[in-house]
Amino acid sequence: MLGKEFTKEEIVDKVLWSLTSKWDSKITAIEEGRNFNVLTYDQLRGNLLAYEVKYLNNRSEQEKKKKSLALKSSNDQEDEIEEFEDEEEELAFLLKKIQPS
Repeated sequence: MLGKEFTKEEIVDKVLWSLTSKWDSKITAIEEGRNFNVLTYDQLRGNLLAYEVKYLNNRSEQEKKKKSLALKSSNDQEDEIEEFEDEEEELAFLLKKIQPS
């Protein structure tokens, strides 16, 4: 292994093999492409970077929005509970004042 020189094809294969499952659709498209056998590392890198910027970052932003909406709704419920508890305390205080001891 040490000192071994890898061919361009081996480098491209190793990079594609090392990607996670979220890249599966892109890997398939690259492997089925017409120029896959002559694809260089630099071309592959540019292709993967473009895909990441265009699709993967957009997908992660959408997931963040979904998560923040879920958190926001739970915060709204907590606020309503706190308001209800405050109103109960005020009502109990007023009732104590109104009722004779």
